[in-house]
Amino acid sequence: MKSFKVFLLVGLLIGAMGIMSMAATFSIYDWWTAGGEAQAIATVLNMYHQAYPDVTIVQNPVAGGAGVNMQAVIKSLIFAGVPPTTFQVHAGWEMYQYASANLLQPITNLWQSEGWTNVFPQRIQQLCSYNGQFYAVPMDVHRANMVWYNKAIFDKLGLTMPTTIQGFINMLPKIKAAGYTPIALGDSANWTTAMLFEETLLAVAGPDKYNQYFEGKITASDPAVQQTIQYFKTELQYVNPNHASLTWDQACGLLVNGQAAMTIMGDWANGYFMAAGWKPNVDYGGVAVPGTEGIYNLVVDSFPIPVGAPDVQTGYDWLKLIATVPAQAAFNQIKGSIPARIDVPTTGFNPIQVANMEALKKDVLTASAVHGSEAPVAFVTDWENALTVIQYHPDMSLQACVNLLNMTAQQDNLAGTVASANVNY
Repeated sequence: MKSFKVFLLVGLLIGAMGIMSMAATFSIYDWWTAGGEAQAIATVLNMYHQAYPDVTIVQNPVAGGAGVNMQAVIKSLIFAGVPPTTFQVHAGWEMYQYASANLLQPITNLWQSEGWTNVFPQRIQQLCSYNGQFYAVPMDVHRANMVWYNKAIFDKLGLTMPTTIQGFINMLPKIKAAGYTPIALGDSANWTTAMLFEETLLAVAGPDKYNQYFEGKITASDPAVQQTIQYFKTELQYVNPNHASLTWDQACGLLVNGQAAMTIMGDWANGYFMAAGWKPNVDYGGVAVPGTEGIYNLVVDSFPIPVGAPDVQTGYDWLKLIATVPAQAAFNQIKGSIPARIDVPTTGFNPIQVANMEALKKDVLTASAVHGSEAPVAFVTDWENALTVIQYHPDMSLQACVNLLNMTAQQDNLAGTVASANVNY
């Protein structure tokens, strides 16, 4: 009898192990760990759990703004042959590097069967596709060209946000003279400094020349880029002294505690301010960077399925979920971004988000180079480093700055790389 019980127990254990081995697992990597973004992704993961309660969710958040740390982790996993089911990636060149190396599964059939080409803007579709195939699904749209300001400080100083980049520059000395930091910057990772340059370039050059610069069709010798360098160097004179020790969200905190008047940051800052208890258009304002009204500089967070991913069906289910109206609404209302779908009702979004949702439908759409969309990743890395050199050498002549940026583009063969790639602009 004892032996029978032992065999029965072993049999039950083997059966349980078999059931466990058949249980589906959904593994996901993302870099949403700050402010409201962690709450936003948790909300959608809970929606996924409710829809698929038998699937084990393994979330792997990797801290580091713009995904600088997580991208290194993902590349290591993929090349080690143990990719996750899905991972966060910026649509555009950041995604293209995986698709061009045949590391992502094409999902064109999914796009067609779900009718997504009817609800996502054409430019976003281009950023999610490579060489005629779709490889990712957008979860949100961020606007990179945003300036955020402390309304109490602006009211106290009698300021209104100017409409030109020159007006913005002219306002900085007045704010500093009043004892406030004019521009809060947190560049412990140098992408935030590059954002300051990128959005200034967009304001000075306009969308066409902005695109041409990152396509290698014009160089830093162009008058518009030279003017951008001069404005950029001026802006850096009006940032907080401790900028190198702060992250982007800590820089936003300088607005919340009343030390700084403004920060130039994508609308993920909107989620940070909301999570801090600030009310939009009451405690803070957020508008397009002066000179960029009518231009929407896209940052698109998307999810692909890598080749060799485990439990692929759970990945397909995730992609279908995040593209739905309810998921896009729930996620973006918390995060401060807006849905990538243009048919999501504005109910539940704050006034700044509603303004951006309307702008997405009518503005000229460009894409952020800093956030992996508009330019090759290798070039952007070197370009950001070049801008850091300019930042920490304020006495560099304009010509020396131009030469450094031109040398960076030449070394990375920016024009040749873009011209030879199978991408749409």
